[in-house]
Amino acid sequence: MNTLETLPEQIQSLVLEALKQILGIEDVLVARVVLAALLVLMAVLLLLLALRVLRHEKTAELVKTSLIPSHLLKTGTTLELYNPDGSPAFRCVLTRVNKKRLRCEVIERLGNVTAQKGDTIQCLHAPVKAAGKRVNGFPCLLAEPVDKDTASPQVVLSAPIRFQFIKRREHGRKRVVDQQFIRIKLWLADADTSDIPYADAVPDIGINSYAQDASGHDTNSVLNISKGGIALRISNSMLPATCITDARAVINIFMFNFREKVFKPYWYEGMIRNMESDGDGYTRIGISFGRAGIYDDNQAGIQWQ
Repeated sequence: MNTLETLPEQIQSLVLEALKQILGIEDVLVARVVLAALLVLMAVLLLLLALRVLRHEKTAELVKTSLIPSHLLKTGTTLELYNPDGSPAFRCVLTRVNKKRLRCEVIERLGNVTAQKGDTIQCLHAPVKAAGKRVNGFPCLLAEPVDKDTASPQVVLSAPIRFQFIKRREHGRKRVVDQQFIRIKLWLADADTSDIPYADAVPDIGINSYAQDASGHDTNSVLNISKGGIALRISNSMLPATCITDARAVINIFMFNFREKVFKPYWYEGMIRNMESDGDGYTRIGISFGRAGIYDDNQAGIQWQ
C-alpha cells in the first residue's frame, strides 16, 4: 500500500499545499514523492529511537548491588555453585529471595557436593552492572544441608556476603564426540620420582575405542578436554584402588592430526581433581594438567618443561 494512501485526503491536501509553499514545488506528483520520502525517513528515525530505548532498558544499571539477587530471580538467570575447594557442585536458578535467605532449585549437577551447612560457597552468574561496577558472582553460606539423594534438590543459601567480579574458567572445554580420534594412557604415578618405563608400560587407566583385547579400554571414554585438563568416564571395574582425589598422574594423550593423518603423542603430568559416579557402573574423573613433557628417545624418558 502507498504510504500516502494511509493518510486522510484532507491531511494529504494540507501537507501537499504546505510543501508547495515552503519548497516552492508546483508539480503535485513531485510533491507526493517528496512527502512519501519524508514519511519514510520519519518512520526510520522513530524505529531507531525505539531500538535505542529498548537497548537502554536492557542494559540498565542497577542502583545498588543489593538488588542483584532480585534481578537474577526476575530474569531467571542461571547460577553456578562451587564447593569450598573450588570444584563445581550445582547449576541452579533462584526461586525465592529475601533479605536473609536465597532459595535455589537445582537444574543440573556439575560434580560432587562436598559443602556442609555453614560452609562458604561461591556463586557465579552472568555479568550485571550495579552501582557503577561489573559483578558476576558472590560468596555466601550454605544455610541448610543439601539432600544429595534427591534428583532436583533445593539449595538454601544465606544472603550474599559481598559482590565481586571473578575471572571465569581460563581454558574453554572442548567436548569429545568421536572417540576414534583420541587415545589415553594414564599412570597413577609421580612424574618426578617414578621410574616407570612409560613408552612400554601397561597403563593403569586406558582409553582406546579400537581395543579388541580384554583390557576393556574400548568401554572407557573422554568427555571433554581443554588446555587446563581433561575429563574421563571410566568403568568402575577398571578403576585402580589408588585412583583417588589429589592422586598424581602421568598422562599420554594420542590425538589424531588430520593434516598429517597420524596420531601425535602429548605428555602431561596431572592431578586427579574430582571423582563422581556417572551411573551404570562408571565414574567421571576430572584431571588438571601441570607440566607438559616431551618423550626423549635417546634418554628413554620424558623431559618435563
